[in-house]
Amino acid sequence: MLRITTAISTLLLLLCSAPGSAAPSQILPEPTEELPKIAIILDDLGYNRHAGEQALQLPGNLTYAIIPFTPYSQTLAQAAHDRNREVILHLPMESSDPNRRLDEGGLTSELDEHEVKQRVKSALDSVPHIAGLNNHMGSHVTTNVQIMHWLMQEVQTRPLYFIDSMTNPHSVANRSAQHYHIPSLKRDVFLDNVQSEADIDRMFRSLVRIAHKRGHAIAIGHPYPATLAYLEKALPRLGELGVQLVDASELVMFHGQPVDQPIDLQEIMELIVAMPAPESQRLNFSD
Repeated sequence: MLRITTAISTLLLLLCSAPGSAAPSQILPEPTEELPKIAIILDDLGYNRHAGEQALQLPGNLTYAIIPFTPYSQTLAQAAHDRNREVILHLPMESSDPNRRLDEGGLTSELDEHEVKQRVKSALDSVPHIAGLNNHMGSHVTTNVQIMHWLMQEVQTRPLYFIDSMTNPHSVANRSAQHYHIPSLKRDVFLDNVQSEADIDRMFRSLVRIAHKRGHAIAIGHPYPATLAYLEKALPRLGELGVQLVDASELVMFHGQPVDQPIDLQEIMELIVAMPAPESQRLNFSD
């Protein structure tokens, strides 16, 4: 009899502890409303060590975008990683302004497929600990559908996300990333196009408004003295503004998945036709 009682008790315990069930005496926590989330990406790191180190001293989960092949790219990437800060590649791309110098390894519209993919691969390999990438400049080349497709074909081989810096309102980079099922979002606000405290504050408050309206928002800033000074004062007050600062990856993983893309039946049929014949008569869709 004791053995039966013990068995029943054990069964009840297992049922109560199974996923989706709660023990009778367990008090479930009340659901809490999450704060709107913002991500702030600091671009153009790698040339100036002092500015980069100042940026790393800022509080909170900022995301650091590092230009490849710069004097301090690897040093700053490692320092950010050591502080548990998120690092992304700031990939140089051709500007529509002929006076803007293209950084080493940048993408231009004259490159062929092999060169595009080789430059992307070299840049990705050059900066350690990256979780994703965004474009540095690129107002010209981000409108080039072919170049963006070649870029994303190389990126899709790695577990990375993409942020379209939106240096051109006609950019196709975000759409190209989602075509290849790369988690991707667009920048909402540039904090410091004008480097004054009043203008940075105005853009920061715009970022907060977008986050409250939509639930999330992304800003891009730069390690300018005015920007760093403003963020040093503003970031500790985010709770008062009712927003939470998170890594860019957190926003992209929740809001940047290409799940809302229209179904292209023609593309699906072409993929099915191109599939190799199964090794047996039993179809296996697990791969």
